[in-house]
Amino acid sequence: MPELKLAADVVELKNQSSLKIKYDCGLDDNQKVITRSYSNVKAGAKPLDVFNVAETLISLQKHDKISVMKQDNTDLSL
Repeated sequence: MPELKLAADVVELKNQSSLKIKYDCGLDDNQKVITRSYSNVKAGAKPLDVFNVAETLISLQKHDKISVMKQDNTDLSL
């Protein structure tokens, strides 16, 4: 088996992120979850700014929020 060669350093390239909001659309005690996704969020967007945008979008919905998630996408190379 060949010897494993580990990298000493890595280059990060941050790509655009996405915002995902999960809503509870169930009736009574039945939980039906739907997710809305918003792509092309700037890679450098601050978490607080992304959260505030999500809260603004949520305020336009009639359903209750379950969660807010910012999904980052980063390429790694040598």
